Order: sequence, then C-alpha cells, then structure tokens
Amino acid sequence: MKTLFRAMFVLVALLGAATWAQSGSQDAEGELLREITDLRLEAAHGKPILVEFALSSCPYCRVAEEEFLEPMIRSGAYEDKVLIRKLTMGRNTVIDFDGREVRAHELAARYGARMAPTVVVISPEGEQLSRPVVGLKTVDFYGGYLDRAIDEAVEAMAKQGQAELAAR
Repeated sequence: MKTLFRAMFVLVALLGAATWAQSGSQDAEGELLREITDLRLEAAHGKPILVEFALSSCPYCRVAEEEFLEPMIRSGAYEDKVLIRKLTMGRNTVIDFDGREVRAHELAARYGARMAPTVVVISPEGEQLSRPVVGLKTVDFYGGYLDRAIDEAVEAMAKQGQAELAAR
C-alpha cells in the first residue's frame, strides 16, 4: 500500500511540476490576447483586426476573453483571417492609424463601443467591416456572433480588393 501511495504522490508531483513549467513558459511569451498600443503596427499585417473593447473590472470581458477569444487564438484557425486584440478602455492613449495619440475611450466611441465587452472588426485603414458584437448576452451563441463578424469582415475586405482591381 505504501508503494502505491508513493507512486501516486510522485505522479501528482510530476503533473504539478509540468503544469507549473508550462504556465511559466506562457508568462515568458507574454499574454495570449495582446493589448493594442499602436494601430499602425497592427495594420501593417494587412488583415482585419478584431478588437475587444474591454474594462479591467468587467467580469463579462473576462468570460469573453477566457472562453472565446483566447481559445480562438490558441486554435490557430483564425491566424490567416484576422488579428485578435483587445483595448482596455481605461487605458490612457493608443497610437491611431494616422500616427497620432488618441485616448482609448475616444477610439471606443468612434466604433460605438459604449459598453464592455464590445467587439468590432476593422480594416487596416480603420474602417468598421462588420456589425459590432455588443455585450455578452448568451454564452451559447457568442462564438457564432464572433464568427459571423469575422466572416463579414473578410468578405468586405475581399470586395474592397476586387473593387480596387476593377478600378485599375
């Protein structure tokens, strides 16, 4: 019985050490859902930018991030479609697409983010590409709302690209 107990203790200790090491490596890489500080740098990727306008004290924002946005990033399925970022509205300033500093709450107001969380998808030029996802009404449907917004944005950018080609 002592041997079984020791084996279980060693197994639990090894699992705990592995979990601790993995969480430490994620901290070294930085947060999974990155905060926007400079929209020009994000725009340089040439993809739509999904922005979650959040508040640091918002429990619904944490649910949106932990249950939806971070798993979307982790999955890798969205890498070719969209950048997924967040902007904490209590933050002082962010660099806008034109290089000037703008207060985070002013940027939120520009995109109609009056409550948190609000998710918008914008083009690399700053144009809103889809309907915003406002609040976290129904967790069961939230992922579908996000996917719809991303699909609308990708389609809108494709149409813009076709229009630019036709104009040449």
